[in-house]
Amino acid sequence: MNSSIFEKRYEQVKARYEEVITRKNEPLFSENGIYERYEQPVLTSRHIPLSWRYDLNPETNPYFMERLGVNCVFNPGAIRLDGKFYLVARVEGADRKSFFAVAESDTA
Repeated sequence: MNSSIFEKRYEQVKARYEEVITRKNEPLFSENGIYERYEQPVLTSRHIPLSWRYDLNPETNPYFMERLGVNCVFNPGAIRLDGKFYLVARVEGADRKSFFAVAESDTA
């Protein structure tokens, strides 16, 4: 029974995660012509990898419960290095403690 709970919840959470990380983010019109803002936030708590948020082993986490709750992601700094884009952001956990995380992308 527990493995079916794990698999059902995992598939639901994974589908939502995939939707967020694969959606196209369209730039909005910029009045000043310098900065581009985007329709969706570039980095949010929903972008945190599932392997960080969950123990993906059904034997040790049979109910697929979240182990690292993330409240929000903010204050990212960006750099382009060796043809890739990196964001270093402050991540605030559900326990209100913060840590830094690095996001990597091939596209801006």
